[in-house]
Amino acid sequence: MTKEEIFNYFYTNNANLGINAMLLVLAGGLLIGAIIYLVYWFSYKGVAYNRNFNMSLVVILEIAVVIMLMISSNIVISLGMVGALSIVRFRTAIKDSKDTVYIFWAIAEGLCVGSQNFKLAIITTLFIGIIILLFDYLPKIYNKYLLIVAGDDELDSSNITTVLNRYVTNTKIRSNNITEKHQELIIEVRTKGEINQDLVSDLMDVKGIKSVNYIIESGETIGWKTKEY
Repeated sequence: MTKEEIFNYFYTNNANLGINAMLLVLAGGLLIGAIIYLVYWFSYKGVAYNRNFNMSLVVILEIAVVIMLMISSNIVISLGMVGALSIVRFRTAIKDSKDTVYIFWAIAEGLCVGSQNFKLAIITTLFIGIIILLFDYLPKIYNKYLLIVAGDDELDSSNITTVLNRYVTNTKIRSNNITEKHQELIIEVRTKGEINQDLVSDLMDVKGIKSVNYIIESGETIGWKTKEY
């Protein structure tokens, strides 16, 4: 076999996928993408659900399928794709590290579907999806909260600690801002399970306290203020 024949073989040899086969592969990718879409939708715990990001996961998966089909169809194209993709740079900042997981998950499943390894794609999609849902829906044994307690100059932090010790396993004062007629304490507490609502009611009975807020460790504000004078 001459050099020209070898070159022509690598340049022209392809998977010869017909339209029906390509549509079947893309439909398989859409099915896998729909599972990822639902997992993200069910497991999202943020304040504002980003539907556009969730839809983009499905599109990213389909793009990965197309890239894999091109790479598998022609060796010369695959070498060109390596060079082309190496210069791609993404400037958009990912605010939540969990979103990065979903992006890589969509890309990985797209590569599986594009290589027509449907069994691996289905098994890994279901397995990873179940793991994510389990981590999100299994209750935490211990939770950390930040209590923001505001009051007047009669507020005594020792009275607050006495009340907290009846409900939480650990307390630590992180900040204490004191002015002439106002005090604000930021206290880190650890509770078994979710915070007890009676704790806030008892705190409001402490002399000098005007308002109580609490924020969970994950950064999501529960947004519940008991009372304000």
